[in-house]
Amino acid sequence: MSINSLTNAAAARRPDTLPLNDVPKDAGEIAAAANTPPTAGPKPTETLANQKNAVETALNVLFGYIPTEVITLYVAVISAIQSGPKPTQGEWNAFIAFAVATPIVVWLVYGAKLKQASKPLPTAYGAWPVWEMAAATIAFVAWSFALPRSPFAAYDWYSAALSGVVVLIVSTLLGLVAPFFQRPLAQ
Repeated sequence: MSINSLTNAAAARRPDTLPLNDVPKDAGEIAAAANTPPTAGPKPTETLANQKNAVETALNVLFGYIPTEVITLYVAVISAIQSGPKPTQGEWNAFIAFAVATPIVVWLVYGAKLKQASKPLPTAYGAWPVWEMAAATIAFVAWSFALPRSPFAAYDWYSAALSGVVVLIVSTLLGLVAPFFQRPLAQ
């Protein structure tokens, strides 16, 4: 899932988005909302979730919080600035910059979707997609940890096996705890 999908799921929590006042309650509804733009009409679970099986829902939960747009740019930057076998300060700076940029990008994409749907921009903190911003940032850190050219590779304790386990655990946990953060967003 991308930031685009995360912001679709956040938009589904707004009381002024169709279906009105109907916040996704479980992993299946969150996955369906993620695939439904905020201007869509019928309840996402009635259209998309009925077409999905348990395997697809489980995969959406597992890979649901990968900020693909940010990671793609991050990989390009790391590839351009890498020099030598060990990570450099420049690679650490890029990691920090992208980690800070991730929640901002989520907010910007969310705001653009709302503007396109003729809804007010989420300027008040209570209207921000805070869960999606935090989840995308945590996922970015986990996925950047797992990249072959991770700046974390500078540490002796780092290993490819550990990074793979971390990605699976973080992705699974984000998907499992997501229903606990499904509250209506302010307008």
